[in-house]
Amino acid sequence: METYEVISLREEAKSRLADQHGPIYQALKDIRYKIAVLSGKGGVGKTSACVNIASLLKRKGMDVAIFDADVHGPSVPKLTGLAGRTDLHGAWQMNAVATADGVKVMSVSLFWPGEATPVMWKGHYKARVIRQLLASVRWGGVPDCLLIDLPPGTGDEPTTIMKSIPGLTGVVVVTTPQEVSVAVCSKAISSAVELGVPILGLIENMSAFVCPHCGERIAVLGAGRGEDLARTYKIPFLGRIPLSELAGLAADEGVPLVVRYPASPVARAFSSCTEELLARIREREGTGV
Repeated sequence: METYEVISLREEAKSRLADQHGPIYQALKDIRYKIAVLSGKGGVGKTSACVNIASLLKRKGMDVAIFDADVHGPSVPKLTGLAGRTDLHGAWQMNAVATADGVKVMSVSLFWPGEATPVMWKGHYKARVIRQLLASVRWGGVPDCLLIDLPPGTGDEPTTIMKSIPGLTGVVVVTTPQEVSVAVCSKAISSAVELGVPILGLIENMSAFVCPHCGERIAVLGAGRGEDLARTYKIPFLGRIPLSELAGLAADEGVPLVVRYPASPVARAFSSCTEELLARIREREGTGV
């Protein structure tokens, strides 16, 4: 009789073979950049970072798509003002929905009955749904860049994404300066390292609050811990996003902050982080690392 370990290894080998030649590979193989946005802890503004980076890449002339992989708390449609529903065609064939600025989005919430209806899927079923969506979404052409908004932590969904996407360009890690956030974020970084996924860089969100009246910077949640974490793991530090009430206002309006408040310090910080991210990607392309 085969042991549990042997069965698990065989199933993993079959899964890897399917990833190399199967429907997910066929669906994503022509996308140039596939970037997952990862955090260890919820509430650090990971989705906000994903949405704003996507909008900035779109402004640079890229065809950009976002895959919302947070099954239990999908919020990309809310932050981008998408109230419409995706079209369902047969066996999970779905059309992505475009935002006002042309970013294409796929999320569970786009075909779920309503915001108040909980998603109560368990364990491996969530992984199967994510893989099915990755293989079946119709993006309306081949995007230049696919951003994947992962749920927090190191559970089924983040692991499934990092193991399933062929040629994953890498992950962007988002944390806040809080000690608890940095501590949990280190586990997310370790999980990516263990899976052999390149880490493109780290963003410290909700950094110092800049007083709109006097310009003084106040480190409400602490100072420097995000950069210290990046230094500890020897990964690029992409920059700091200041804490601002504009982030909440833009989210409530369903408009990316960089679109709604393009001249704000937060928008400028996101722009700088995006430029650093592109520089890291180009550096990796040039070296073949």
